[in-house]
Amino acid sequence: MEGRKVIGWAARDVSGHLSPYTFTLRKTGAEDVVLKVLYCGVDHTDLHQMRSEVVPINYPLVPGHEIVGEVVELGSEVIKLKLGDKVGVGCIVSSCGECLSCNSNSEQYCSERVLTTGGIHRDGTPSHGGFSSAMVVHQK
Repeated sequence: MEGRKVIGWAARDVSGHLSPYTFTLRKTGAEDVVLKVLYCGVDHTDLHQMRSEVVPINYPLVPGHEIVGEVVELGSEVIKLKLGDKVGVGCIVSSCGECLSCNSNSEQYCSERVLTTGGIHRDGTPSHGGFSSAMVVHQK
């Protein structure tokens, strides 16, 4: 599914107005899963992010960090999930997996964590949230 074009709703500037946006999913890593987004909540954090009111945002921004999806593709080393599983995604889509925080199930404190929206993956691609048709996330 890598290189697959998906559609989302993105803010293009600090107005926070959303409009259709097509982007390419990042490459699926060995421990990643591809999700078909089924549902995504909206909360005040999304609104603040869309308006760049918390931290500077690189637009376009596809918000949404309260996600329910269905696993439609598995990386070669995924062991925690199987095709068709329903999963939830919060505000972090990956971390280093090796530091003290990660090894203590406290990935939110990892200095290399990637936020679901407005983050940058290790391959340099921006992270896009659940206001989209699909996304790639780490199995954990």
